[in-house]
Amino acid sequence: MTASRSTTTLAALLAVLAGAEVALFASDTADGVRYGVGAALAVAILVVVARLAKSGSSD
Repeated sequence: MTASRSTTTLAALLAVLAGAEVALFASDTADGVRYGVGAALAVAILVVVARLAKSGSSD
């Protein structure tokens, strides 16, 4: 996979994760579920952002 394709894939994943985070917090699910899954999504978003930053610095 090339760097630009990898970056595009990570950017798309970031958009999906952010959308899932917003949808989760706007939903009527129980607070424990919202915050638990929301925390996991937040960690995933941080990982994707870190990978994007790392891939951007090597170009």
